[in-house]
Amino acid sequence: MKKALLLVTTGLALVLAGCSNSSSSSKSSDNSNTYNTEMTKGNDAVNDKNYSRAADHFESAVNAKKTNKATAYEKQATNLVKAKKLMNQRQFATAKKTLTSVKNQDNGNKKMTNRAETLLKQVKKIQLNRNNFKMDIKNAKTLIKSGTNDQARSLLEQVTKFKGIKDKYYSDLYTQANTLLDSLPETSSNTTADTNTDTNNSSNTSTDTNNSNNSSDDQSNNPAAKGDFDIEKKEVGGKEITDQDIANARQQLTDQGVKTVGAWSDNDIIRAIKNAHADGRTTIKPSDAKVRN
Repeated sequence: MKKALLLVTTGLALVLAGCSNSSSSSKSSDNSNTYNTEMTKGNDAVNDKNYSRAADHFESAVNAKKTNKATAYEKQATNLVKAKKLMNQRQFATAKKTLTSVKNQDNGNKKMTNRAETLLKQVKKIQLNRNNFKMDIKNAKTLIKSGTNDQARSLLEQVTKFKGIKDKYYSDLYTQANTLLDSLPETSSNTTADTNTDTNNSSNTSTDTNNSNNSSDDQSNNPAAKGDFDIEKKEVGGKEITDQDIANARQQLTDQGVKTVGAWSDNDIIRAIKNAHADGRTTIKPSDAKVRN
């Protein structure tokens, strides 16, 4: 009797154990299926550059089965969303740190790593442009205080005419520059021209003498005053000379105390950039705008 009871008990235990193992195996299989499905959806969202949706799917994958890969992917996607928000808020220094963490993430997704590298380059370029615009605005304010409105206008127009200046990354600086431009009085060139016409009619000889006596170093280095109008190709060292390169060169002249920068054409500046490059320099000088044989 006891032997029979022992056999029944043992059999029941084996049945229960089998049911438990079957349930555990089924649950593990379900988790694996959920994990694989969510990882696939997350990667699809990465391909679409929808990092917010990708982060949600990777989080679901982690909840189903926590792996180093899923955890890393979730962090990358979440930080890419965060970095973009920081860029839109013009918090570029913090955005760079966040993007760097995406780039250096262990077990990371290659596509998200590459995206972080691309955005890092964009942030650095935005910061460089913003620094240049801020310097132009600062110098324009100084020129306005000294009454040199034409030169101030030239600097401010470099800012307001920059391609993309009204976009979210620069719109605050566009507003500053445009406000200063609106505050400037109308150009006095027409009045000056009328006065010069009267003077010329009264005495051509006197005008020639005055022009000779009043010439300055700045004006002598102004190629526009000498009639140098050959059209320059916007390329140096195999690379295109951009509008920003021209703006930077104008700023270099202003920093050197050249007072007639506003009278220099883009063609003059391009020639100066080329001549400076030929001499192995990245900073132009007033004499670089002269036509060389």
